[in-house]
Amino acid sequence: MTTFGIIANYRKTELWEILPPLVQWLLDKGQQVALTDRLVGSRYQAPKEVKIYSTAVIVKHADIMLSIGGDGTLLSSARIIGKADVPILGIHMGGLGFLAEVPVAGTYTALEKVLAGDYQLDERMVLAVDLQAAGKVQTYYAINDLVVARGASPRLLKARVEVSNRKLNEYVADGLIVATPTGSTAYSLAAGGPIVVPTLEALTITPISPHSLSARPIVVPSTDRVVIRFAEQEEKIALILDGQVMIDIDSKAVVTARRARWNIKLVRLADWDYYQVLRTKMGWSGDTGGRNG
Repeated sequence: MTTFGIIANYRKTELWEILPPLVQWLLDKGQQVALTDRLVGSRYQAPKEVKIYSTAVIVKHADIMLSIGGDGTLLSSARIIGKADVPILGIHMGGLGFLAEVPVAGTYTALEKVLAGDYQLDERMVLAVDLQAAGKVQTYYAINDLVVARGASPRLLKARVEVSNRKLNEYVADGLIVATPTGSTAYSLAAGGPIVVPTLEALTITPISPHSLSARPIVVPSTDRVVIRFAEQEEKIALILDGQVMIDIDSKAVVTARRARWNIKLVRLADWDYYQVLRTKMGWSGDTGGRNG
């Protein structure tokens, strides 16, 4: 018997059509179900067999986590799961997801395969972000990226970047992105960064609208530590994690990005193909007509 935890984007109206039959289907299959407390209430009364937990606790009671929503929901789910060894199956409502693999229409087919053990685990590296400020160090985690940006200030951000105690560059730009391979197809790509295959162990440093044309993205080994320091300035700086968590810092802060010691695990069905997802998401098409032989 497997316990399926469910974390979902409760703001999407489509969820309330999906959730009740999904929960009942899992129960009918002899599985256990755990929901976050945000998913029960006036819009949905769960069967008595279903366990209800807070978002912070549910990970302790799940063998597999279903993340229903989109890539943003999956990123949130991954940060909730953290170091716990709980794989995530992403079910996306709406457009194609890079991370959330399964469309709503394919949910039950996918779950049948999971119950049959017909799947594999796709491990993705996690970014640990050490923020040194006000005399203390606090660590945060991101799956896609960290961004340091000038926020509401009209002035460009001035930042010195060191890679494993060696100076890389002093950037004058709207901001900087440090991305994992998973995050290479997110904000980093929009800012001109390269696409990095998720199985590679690397970090990408991408300036956002740099003042100098010579400032280019660079890919460094995941064993390196990327340290960002700031020039003295009065305006606040924004530290943003996965586009979801924003922390106001000042120019005295030091931000260090490094590979976390743990990965997140995504449930992938046998027919999942990263390159096919990439082609579809990027709109790559066409046939040169070339043939070998």
